[in-house]
Amino acid sequence: MNIILLEKIKKLGDIGDEVKVKSGYARNFLVPNKKALYATSENKKYFEEKKTDIKSQNDKLKKEAKEKLKTLSNQEITLIRAASDSGQLFGSVSTKDIVNSLAEKNISILKNEIDLNKSVKNLTYEKVTINLHPEVSCEIILNVARSSEEASIQKKLGKAITSNSENEDDKTELSIESPVPDEIKTDEKTEKLNQEVSLLNEDDTSKETQASTKNQKN
Repeated sequence: MNIILLEKIKKLGDIGDEVKVKSGYARNFLVPNKKALYATSENKKYFEEKKTDIKSQNDKLKKEAKEKLKTLSNQEITLIRAASDSGQLFGSVSTKDIVNSLAEKNISILKNEIDLNKSVKNLTYEKVTINLHPEVSCEIILNVARSSEEASIQKKLGKAITSNSENEDDKTELSIESPVPDEIKTDEKTEKLNQEVSLLNEDDTSKETQASTKNQKN
């Protein structure tokens, strides 16, 4: 089936291109979402008459998307959810949750602008693509964790904590903010040795005193 594109679509073409696609793709997605017209003689004539307006509207939407891109790029969405030790959520995370989380930051996007063709059912730390316009997109980070502390650890690790046992070493390593200097360790050892020497000296002094007292008695 031939269609006329009303916007740029990856792997298909630009605005005004007449391309051939599967009838189901055209009928169920492209035409209902006003991304294309059936390539009939009437629609071809209509497009030629409205071509300037269509391209002008596209340029306007593209400009608005680029403005929104400035606040959206590199955003990180943190969602706290209950999950098992293996990382499986007691529920799921959907595009609606992402939309609501961004709305709390005064960033408005639509669910269909989020390239997430699944419900997230496990703890995750992953990139999600946001398509603000056919020619404007960016990536945000989706951080789904069991707590704020684990969300911070996942951010440092760059991956989800899917098992307490698997990530115990990572948690321990990240919880140590700074190593103990060698000189401090040395001082502690020296102090301990001094204490031991002091105890030995006290013991020797005590023995000498006892011996002296015994001799006096004799």
